[in-house]
Amino acid sequence: MESATIAAQGYRFRVPYGTLLCVSDKPLHGEIKLPGQANRFYEGAISEHLQIGIRAIDLLRAEGDRLHSRKLRTFNEPPFR
Repeated sequence: MESATIAAQGYRFRVPYGTLLCVSDKPLHGEIKLPGQANRFYEGAISEHLQIGIRAIDLLRAEGDRLHSRKLRTFNEPPFR
């Protein structure tokens, strides 16, 4: 559901987007995913993704004026034409 939201909003505002999906299963390794393994994976992934998001916000604050593009839609513009 989160991926669909990112894709729809990216399309709506003409923002190039990429979707990252974290998959904790290891189907090619023939291993069973244990609850402890999944928890360790998600703890690390959550921390890493949070740091990436914070860094992106810092970059937007520092260089926001340089990122303007006429191709992006505004909130007042109709979503689809």
